Parts: sequence; C-alpha cells; structure tokens
Amino acid sequence: MSESADLIITHADIRTMDSRQPRAEAVAIRDGRIVAVGSNEDVERLANAGTRRIDAQGRLLLPGLQDTHVHFQLSSADLYHNASLYDVATVDELLARIRAFAEQHPNKPWIRGVGFSPSIFGPDVLTKERLDSVTGGRPALIFATDYHNGWANSAAFEIAGVKPGSPDPENGSYVRLPDGSPKGWLVEDAIWAMNRVAPGYTSDEYLEAMRHYSKEFNRRGITGVLDAMVNRNYMQNYQASYERGDLTVRVRATSKIFAHKPLDEQVAELIDLRRTYHGDRVSLHSAKFFLDGVLENGTAALIEPRADTGGNAELMFTQAQIDEYFAAFDREKFQIHVHTIGDGAVRAAVDGIEHAMRQNGKWDSRHQLAHLQVVNPADIPRFRSLGILANFQTLWAQPHEEADAIMNAMLGPERACWAYPIGEFIRQGVTCMVSSDWGVTTYDPFQILQTAVTRQKLDARETDPAHTPQHRIGIDDALRGYTINAAHAAWREDCTGSVSVGKYADLIVLDRNLYDISPYEIAGTQVLLTLLGGEEVHRDPGFDG
Repeated sequence: MSESADLIITHADIRTMDSRQPRAEAVAIRDGRIVAVGSNEDVERLANAGTRRIDAQGRLLLPGLQDTHVHFQLSSADLYHNASLYDVATVDELLARIRAFAEQHPNKPWIRGVGFSPSIFGPDVLTKERLDSVTGGRPALIFATDYHNGWANSAAFEIAGVKPGSPDPENGSYVRLPDGSPKGWLVEDAIWAMNRVAPGYTSDEYLEAMRHYSKEFNRRGITGVLDAMVNRNYMQNYQASYERGDLTVRVRATSKIFAHKPLDEQVAELIDLRRTYHGDRVSLHSAKFFLDGVLENGTAALIEPRADTGGNAELMFTQAQIDEYFAAFDREKFQIHVHTIGDGAVRAAVDGIEHAMRQNGKWDSRHQLAHLQVVNPADIPRFRSLGILANFQTLWAQPHEEADAIMNAMLGPERACWAYPIGEFIRQGVTCMVSSDWGVTTYDPFQILQTAVTRQKLDARETDPAHTPQHRIGIDDALRGYTINAAHAAWREDCTGSVSVGKYADLIVLDRNLYDISPYEIAGTQVLLTLLGGEEVHRDPGFDG
C-alpha cells in the first residue's frame, strides 16, 4: 500500500464479483493492474500529485464484460464488408437490401450478405432464381442469422459445380429440385463448401473490420472474448491486430475439429497453435466440436424422435468418435468446447467428457457446452458432478413466434419446457456463462442480460408473455455469467473477471445501477467508461468523471 497509484477511481458503487470483498467504493491502479480495492479514504492514500483521478459520481463499476462464445473475427468481417440483413421481415425488403448492396459495390466479384432469419424465410421462398433477380449475374452467397442455413444463386452453384448427380458435402446438403439441380438453399457444411469457393477476405480486410468492432465492443463494456471457431490464419490476424495496437479486447480462441480429418493431425495442429499463441492478450486454448445443427432446419440431434414427424437428425460425430476425440484432446490438456442444440447432442457430449475423464483422470479442464437449447433434466446434475460449464445465449430465450412454433411442434410440450434452462442449471450449482454467439445475434450484453432476467421481448412490459419463465435468473447471476464465470471459462480468472488486487484493471462504469433499476430498463444501459489494463479504450462524451 506504500507505492502510489497511476490512477484512482473513487465514489463508485463497485460490485467486485469477488466473494472475499463483494462491495467497495474505490479502486487504485498501477502499471495496468489493481493495487487496492476499498473505501474512498483508503484508496486516496495511494494518490500523489501525478496520479490521474476519475470520480465515478456514485455510478456502478463492474469488471469488464467477457463474451465467451462469439465469432469475433468472422462476424467483424461479415458485418463490416457485406450486406446486413438482420432486420428484414419480408421477401421484398430482403431483395431490395441485396439489390442496393450490389449496386453500391459494382466491383465486388461476389455479392455477400448475412443475417436473414431462417424462421421467417425458408427454402421454398429463397430460391436461386429470386437471388438471381437482384445480383446482376454475379455469384452470391447469403448467410442466415444462425450460420447453419444459407442461400446461393445460379452463378454460385455453377462455379461450385453443384448440379444433378454432384455429391453433397459431409454433414451438409444442397436442397434440390426433383431433377437433382440445386434449389438455392444450403444446409450446414454445404454453406462452408460454397464459402470456400467464394473469394475469402484478405488479412487487411479482417484487420480493418476487427479494428472497428474492437472499439464497438469496448463501447458496450466488453474487454474480453472467446472466439468460438478459429484457424491458423485467424490467429495470425489476431496477433497482428494486437501488435498494431488495434485489438482492444483480450482474445482466447478455440479451433474447430472435423470428423472427416485424421485425429492425430488435428491434435498436432492445436498443440502447435497453442505453443505459438499463448500470450495473455491472444491465445488458443481449446478444441471446438459441432455435434449437431439447429432445430429450425431439422439438424438438431434429439434423444427421442421429433414429436411432429417421428424423425431425428444424426450426430455429426459418432459416439465412438466423440469418445475417442474427446479423450485425445483432454489427454493433451485442451479445454473442449462443444456446440450442442438438441438434448441428444448434449447427452452425447456429456457422455464423451465422462469417457475422457475415465481414460485420463480428472484435471482442471473446464470443458464447456454451448447453446443448450434443449436439455433432458436428468443430465443437468452430471454437469456439476463432472465439472462441465454451461454456456447460454440467453437472448434467444425470449418469445419468437416463428421459431417457437417450429420448436414446440418438434419437441412437444414436455420437452419444450426445458428450453434454455439456465435457471435450473444455476439452482443445481452448475457454473454458467452468458454470451452472445455474435453474429448470430447482437453482441450487446445489456440486451442479453435483460432477456436472461425477464425471458421476454426487449420491448415487453411485465405482464407480456415470457418464454419458459421458470428459467429466469437474477441480475447478479447474469452478471457473473459475463464476468467472473466468463473469465473462469476462458482460463483467465487469475488475472481478470473481478475487481481484485493483482488483476488487470479491466473495468467499466455504467450510467445506471443494474441492481436497483427495473429489469425492463437494463437493455438501455450506456457504458460511460471502459478500461483495458488501466487504459481508457472508451469514454462516453457526456461523462466528465
């Protein structure tokens, strides 16, 4: 306590997320780290003539938020360089948006877009001919919001060689007409097969987009991310962005594992990536598995068949592969990060993690399952007993007429009541994170936090319908899912995630106290100040603290 601070923040309502000292008034920072947390009087003792001061004016101060399931680099590029379609509600509006983008960018070799709703628009509506009508003969590839469905035009299919008799990619399909020609709609890995044919982004395009969205994330209080699907090129770009001084979020990353590629080669690649990228600002630490798809296109894997058709989707890895691959990466001390939508995929993942633990013994693995749209209640206690983390995208847990109709028909009433059951997970003592899956939906944490608490639409009143309201959670649990639990999931709670002595001064000051306001006001929150390692990376022009 004898050395002076570079910066002190006083007169704050600090919720530290540290159980040893839950509340405080002030914090002192030196060399980017927290050196004191306590009363205004205690922290003032560390100030001298050269100390910078911030008066929080009674505002809520929290650890910086961390989004532990986000496609930061890909979505930055997709949103920055392509047509944004997230808010379109009619076919005419969709086509007009794409036509306008094509006209504004006459030199782009491909027309690209992202964000149409697969619940509103389906394969019978989004045909290749409709896309042909607004793309002027140039090839076009459009992603749905979920990145599990896509739409392409005739020129794109011709370049990709998709025609009657051509094969579908493994774990994907082209919706076809009776003669075998493509209809226009792409499912699962067919999207990525088409994406490989289209020209990719240059490194400079990725870096430009990440520079922009780093600041946008800071503006919403986010200081750390876990990129849920990277490759070697992405890691090179992250490191380059950091070295340029443009990357103002901390990045942990997970690399996708494929069922059709040799296991030994993939393990060796991740070992090399982890060895190469292991800094506290850019690092790779986990292996990503997709075990199923999504409910909307029927590719989610369920324990029991669908209630409406009696059908089901197969897992994208066999259970034998899951056991073998999970055990191999667990043996090399990689965290396993799993996409699981249906309860069948959830159970297969939990079984695989349990198999890995039997083979290798327990360690501080922090394996995590993401999405968890449908969970069999019998599997929830296994998360706690096996130490599995649960990663929820709570914005999805609000009423959505089209998507809910699909889900309810597929699952029936008994299973549908176990949709996004974060409340029950927390009641049973499972460590839960709250995250976005951007660009599937917004990265705005305050919209996501509000939905976690209300399970209602963002413009709802208290009496309006709620989605499975029995799984609501309180604001403190929701914030822990974005701070200390998120840091734990990203293997960096030793240096981030709480306002604690010794940790980096990744801090945010808000314009309202989330603990005191109505839950229906959370989404309107503005971030007045964001610090990363004690340095200002965002300040609201109206904040004079």
